Amino acid sequence: MGVPPTLSSLPIMNAIRDFRIAIADDHPVIRHAVISALTGMPGFIVDAAVKSGSELLQLLSEGTWDLIITDLTMGTAQDDIDGLDLIARLRKRYPDIPVVVFTMLANDDVLIRVSRSGVAGIVDKREGIEEFRIAAREVMQHRRPYFSAKIRARLHRPDGNEKNGGKPALTKKEMNVIRLFASGASLTEIARQVNRSVSTVATQKSTAMKKLHLETNADLVKYSQVNGLV
Repeated sequence: MGVPPTLSSLPIMNAIRDFRIAIADDHPVIRHAVISALTGMPGFIVDAAVKSGSELLQLLSEGTWDLIITDLTMGTAQDDIDGLDLIARLRKRYPDIPVVVFTMLANDDVLIRVSRSGVAGIVDKREGIEEFRIAAREVMQHRRPYFSAKIRARLHRPDGNEKNGGKPALTKKEMNVIRLFASGASLTEIARQVNRSVSTVATQKSTAMKKLHLETNADLVKYSQVNGLV
């Protein structure tokens, strides 16, 4: 799949003042690394860094920012807002503020959904801090979306994500089963709803969990919440 060529829907930026950047990540080391990468860049200022999605939404309600750089999955609290839910809220409440997501997400199905959610860019955390500088310049100064090299390769890959050590992609049936299970349905209820046997549904759930390296039902529910499946 391709990526959008421009950010023409965004308003013309104010070139007189520095662009204000808000950062969100639940790991202090990563927050510091991103701040260090962007501090000192001409035309940019990082003046806010928070550790959760709820803190980010609160911060944005209290001031004006030009760019949001946020982690996709922040596990600071069980009931916190992150994943696709956070992206959806940011795009709805602040449609004029570009959002750049950085992540180590291994599932290509969810990555594709993130790329289609209206974000201005996605950066793989493992590609180095220079990627954050490039993303900020491309999005704010050149008004172009930015997807780092590893992200671009995965978005253009036609056959799932088994290459390069990634996790294999879920089938549509497996994705549907874990979505229904994470929403509170029992295996019997899912089997009735999708018109399959309970044993088939149980096998699809087990296979999906193995692909995602999830060990418990609680892990499965959390994964589904974080990745916007429920």
